[in-house]
Amino acid sequence: MSWPAGETAFVTGAASGIGLGITRALVAAGARVALADIDGARSAEAARELTAAGGTVTAVELDVSDAGQWEAAADRAEAELGPVSILCNNAGVTGGGPIEQTSLELWRWIHRINIEGQFIGVSAFLPRMRDRGGRAHIVNTASMTALLPTAGLGAYTSSKIAGVGFSAVLRDELRGTDIGVSVLYPGTVATRINRTAGAAQAKLLGSGPDAALTEQMGAVLAQGADPDVVGEQVLEAILERRFHILTHRDFAPLVREVHRELEEAFAGMTDRHGPDPSARMLSGGQAPLAS
Repeated sequence: MSWPAGETAFVTGAASGIGLGITRALVAAGARVALADIDGARSAEAARELTAAGGTVTAVELDVSDAGQWEAAADRAEAELGPVSILCNNAGVTGGGPIEQTSLELWRWIHRINIEGQFIGVSAFLPRMRDRGGRAHIVNTASMTALLPTAGLGAYTSSKIAGVGFSAVLRDELRGTDIGVSVLYPGTVATRINRTAGAAQAKLLGSGPDAALTEQMGAVLAQGADPDVVGEQVLEAILERRFHILTHRDFAPLVREVHRELEEAFAGMTDRHGPDPSARMLSGGQAPLAS
């Protein structure tokens, strides 16, 4: 029996889409999984399906943006399935529209779920992983928009870029331990995120996104990658201890263009300030001075 067989995983946003795909891959690898989702009925349905197929799972209702719910959810998952050694912070919402049309309330809601939820999840489980010792892994779901900022999705893009920075710092802070970190950049995947986020946004603001746009996005997403295949990619990355998890090769030229623009900006600089000691510290693996 090889790792993660017999281990316990905690997956957020696990009732459908990528979260359910990750859960299925982990169960197939012999892991026990707590399916955490704000939609308790749907996560319970998914848990019944996986249990009937021979998996060892439990459903946990959880609003990832509510710090008060996390410790209780962690306690319940570990009481039923054993110590959690794999945390997949996958829950997220989309939406927002153009920045100048995004309300502060909507901006904060998207960031609370997409990035603060990941921070709270790590805060709940990382101390437990450290105290117990042994191999563990944390996966944070970002988006291809974190590498390719997308007009019309300002709040979503901002939250996903923040998730990449958070994950990169976490990886560096955990170097030398047996706790790995990965970040997932899904491209178009066949999920329900536009509909679930739209319904939640309507509840928050009293009005949802444009119905025609929701239908259009739904049609695009329906042609996306199979969430179960994405789940398999996540499992492979965990096993190989890879940081970056990419789902679609098609974006490579576009990402290279973003980096080319940065390289050209560096190439065009004059050396007016002289050397920066922070750069030397970074190259030596140390933290830079605060600005």
